[in-house]
Amino acid sequence: MNRRKIYIKKAKKRRALHEIMTPGFWRFHHIVPAFIALVGLGMALGIAHFSSLQPYKANAAAADNILGWAWADTIGWISLNDQNPSSCGTPPCGTYGINMSPTVSLQLDGKQGHSVNGFVWSDNVGFICFGTSCNIPACSGAFLPSPPGTGFYAYTDPVVDPSPKKVHGWAVVCNEKDLGWVSLNCEDSGTCNVPALPTDLDYRLVYNPPDHKFFVDPYEGQPAVTKGVPFGWNGNSDGTGFGYISFYPVSGSAEGMHLTAPAENCLVPGDEDLNGLADCSDPACSALPQCKEINSINGGLTIQDKYNACHDHIDNDANGKADCTAGSVPALPADDSCLGSMVCQLQTDVPGGCSDGLDNIGNGLIDCADPACAADPACVAPPIPDQPICTDNPACVGLAGEALANCCCNDNLTNGPHPLDCLDTKCQAQAPKVCSAWSKVVTGNIYAQGGISGTQAPKASGTNVKYCLRSSGTIEWTSEASCKEETAGTINLPTAQTNYRSKLGFLDLAGIRSGRYGEVVTINASNDLPANLAGKIYRYTGGGTFTLQAKTFVNGSAPANRGNGLLFIDGGDLKIMGDIQYTVDPVQGSLRNLASFGVVAVKSSTGAGGNVDIDPAVQKVSGAYFAEGIFSTGSIKTSNPALSDVNLKIYGILVAQQFKLQRNNDNPSEPAEEIIFDGRAVVNPPPGMQDTSKSLPRPDVTF
Repeated sequence: MNRRKIYIKKAKKRRALHEIMTPGFWRFHHIVPAFIALVGLGMALGIAHFSSLQPYKANAAAADNILGWAWADTIGWISLNDQNPSSCGTPPCGTYGINMSPTVSLQLDGKQGHSVNGFVWSDNVGFICFGTSCNIPACSGAFLPSPPGTGFYAYTDPVVDPSPKKVHGWAVVCNEKDLGWVSLNCEDSGTCNVPALPTDLDYRLVYNPPDHKFFVDPYEGQPAVTKGVPFGWNGNSDGTGFGYISFYPVSGSAEGMHLTAPAENCLVPGDEDLNGLADCSDPACSALPQCKEINSINGGLTIQDKYNACHDHIDNDANGKADCTAGSVPALPADDSCLGSMVCQLQTDVPGGCSDGLDNIGNGLIDCADPACAADPACVAPPIPDQPICTDNPACVGLAGEALANCCCNDNLTNGPHPLDCLDTKCQAQAPKVCSAWSKVVTGNIYAQGGISGTQAPKASGTNVKYCLRSSGTIEWTSEASCKEETAGTINLPTAQTNYRSKLGFLDLAGIRSGRYGEVVTINASNDLPANLAGKIYRYTGGGTFTLQAKTFVNGSAPANRGNGLLFIDGGDLKIMGDIQYTVDPVQGSLRNLASFGVVAVKSSTGAGGNVDIDPAVQKVSGAYFAEGIFSTGSIKTSNPALSDVNLKIYGILVAQQFKLQRNNDNPSEPAEEIIFDGRAVVNPPPGMQDTSKSLPRPDVTF
């Protein structure tokens, strides 16, 4: 749609002076306000319309089935048909009229509806076209409604029941062309109750089937004027325009816009009078003998009643005919009143019947719940593609081939009923960049209570672990010693619920906090943590995330200068942003001088924190780590599947509630994560971790 028709500079009021006039005054004096409006617009406009459209005038014949008057404060009365009393029926206006098609057809916007076409007349602005009648040089300018951008249209929603039906589309004041668009429904222009616009543009024209008026009050449970019924709108971005046009100026009058429909033909299938009730459902036919069968239950009040009457295997009206199918009652043919009704059809016989949200035939089944719709395209679920060619991840849209597989197989989704990411054998075969990754524990065992799984075993050679894999769940990794135990007993972590006691030992948090194991230093940033840990406990209590930059810890230099230390994240998370390593210098005195770094990350009283997360750029992490929450190694592929992760080497001991080994490298001959036992936590435990380290006395055990 031309945006000049959407943005309005000044609101036009909906209530006009004529609303206080009597219907008699309206009929007799309609020329007066028209003349006043003509003076305001200028004489040139009045002259122009006399000659602009003569070749396109249409005779008001039987097809022009809409009568009545409309009103705009700026241009006065608009005659919808030259058959209206006191309307202009001679030059310059000639003959004119508009019609609503009795049949439903496909509209230019891709929807179904009853087309509304033709011309109406204003003594002040000339001809106003409706729908496809506007697709002529005399009325159309440089712009066309968008969508579809190919022509004008106007239509009423399909009249399938007596409920009010919306009118959609456009009319055009032909002499104004691009400045004369008249929108019949704010939904088509996207301007219904838009706060950003300077005025309330909630308006719409509706057709009410029971009385054939293009007006209903109330509408959708609200007063008609609140919902903008029955108004159209013309307005331009520069503030010009005719404003609101009321197509039913006087409530209750018989002279607003209304349809003159033929009588219902009770012998021919269809709703000829467009009141939303067809044939035996129409009061004009329901009492006829031929309608007794279909209306035998509750008087055919609902379509479900009619369906039941025509499928109950009973000759309800004793006319020797029954139901929709011959033989439904033995030896009897089908009843004519049923055969001519929707209740004897299938949902698939109704255009869009399998996707319109309606029980169109009365069998109590809506759309795809009806077996007849099983093969309808609206009810056939598209096949779920294999995971490497997923369609449910927006991040993978536009990719193809191996790039698509690498994205789909690394999104932490099952992409349908498939194994997760690289656990899917098709991902292993088609996504080498993300599914070649594997992890390795050097000189150690692995224990995991909930199972041990990953992308796959090493593709080139080797195994995930040297000694044993022990778990209470399924183990997918491999052991050099071919040692697997999937029925190992439970080893619970020290948690707040167990007062931080378990088989792994005792974390004396109260003692750590009080200085029982060493001096407690409160820190707030990474720079507060020295290279020489000096046997102290560095406690962070700020909540959120403590960021640890690259560190190289050095040995103590004097006999009394300890090299161990503990970073205590009390109620927060730890984010490791750089390599954490030890000096290569030898110990000069005793083992107490040996640099030994420990981390304890515990949750707050509310359950927040307790996680350790390693940045994807980090290549080396040393120390003994206890995480009450999740220990994650990080992956750059999470944000960019095309890149390869760097290998991560972890020297030390890891204890956590859950491990997320996330690295994915592109070299199948090297592990993405390599965990190497370091005995520093045993020979020189970080302060406060002494009891836990005692449960790990051997260098061949890793948790």
